[in-house]
Amino acid sequence: MSARAMWKGRVVIGKHEVPVKLYSAVQDQAVHFHLLHDQDLTPVEQRIVRKDNGQEVPREAQRKAFPVDDGTAVILEPDELEALEPDAGRAICLLRVVPRAVLGDQWLDRPYYLGPDGDDGAYFALAKALGGNERVAIARWVMRDKRYLGALAVSGGYLQMTTLRRAEQVLAVPFVRPDKARTPSDAEIKLAEQLIDSITGAFEPEQWRNESRERLKQLIDAKAKGTKLRVVKAEPKPATDDLAASLRASLAATQGKKVA
Repeated sequence: MSARAMWKGRVVIGKHEVPVKLYSAVQDQAVHFHLLHDQDLTPVEQRIVRKDNGQEVPREAQRKAFPVDDGTAVILEPDELEALEPDAGRAICLLRVVPRAVLGDQWLDRPYYLGPDGDDGAYFALAKALGGNERVAIARWVMRDKRYLGALAVSGGYLQMTTLRRAEQVLAVPFVRPDKARTPSDAEIKLAEQLIDSITGAFEPEQWRNESRERLKQLIDAKAKGTKLRVVKAEPKPATDDLAASLRASLAATQGKKVA
């Protein structure tokens, strides 16, 4: 791993420790803008001001408040909030090993790579032990004054950590009662299966580009060169309530197309 590590820690199981380095597995690709005044293009900035008179409030004079039921607010002082921050540490404590299948996508937040930090033998021994039976280890650690819960897994022979959302963040699946008066026919199911088969292929993420970002970059490049970008909008497709007809039309549209 040639990228620069963003944090160092130790995977802890009981009294056994494995030193690791943490690397980001994703990067920000958003286009970031500067804010300018439209009259003379002077840079502008955002400031915290009072609502009543617009007077700027310096950071040391700002306080956080939480509204309560009686219409008042609880004022929290900076030292009170600081006292709630977790103690700094480098331990990534493994709490429990669970089947990988129990973690649906709704639980997964942000992925990181974990690389060895000196003791390669201990690192790859842990990776081999964890990666053999489709399992993940639930982990807890503190990084940059924030508590994290994560799932430690193995991908390509290396450890990978994905932060997890908390139970109160994950919503239950909404219960929707099927319409017994309108169940799909065998023919509709067969057409749907054929449609799925027609677009089945290899996973090649480089083919699925961020078109919104590309169009924005094209606009920026065109304006920088003094040219005008021609935007062509797709024609809207008519909606249909006939499931079988819609499936047949979709299947016909995919016929002859090569799927990677």
